[in-house]
Amino acid sequence: MGPLLIAVNPNTNRIYVTNERSNTVSVIDGSLNTVVATVAVGSLPHDITINPATDRVYVANTGSDNVSVIDGSLNSVVASVPVGNDPRGIAVKASTNRI
Repeated sequence: MGPLLIAVNPNTNRIYVTNERSNTVSVIDGSLNTVVATVAVGSLPHDITINPATDRVYVANTGSDNVSVIDGSLNSVVASVPVGNDPRGIAVKASTNRI
């Protein structure tokens, strides 16, 4: 599959799209409707969520069994967190920053 799922940060008007084939996340500026960055993440990125309060983007990578943490202001991965096999669903509670 190509582009798969999206998440939006309403505070920054950035749209994040997981790209399974290229193991990346596209960052789109919602005001300009253009891709402003492409971020390499783990293998087979699937679900994605954002904590607008921290400007962190969380990507569940089904092929590498981890979650990539993207700093939205830098458009770069700042952490990779190992999780169970084949992670797919991901959500964030913004008030506690629990994923």
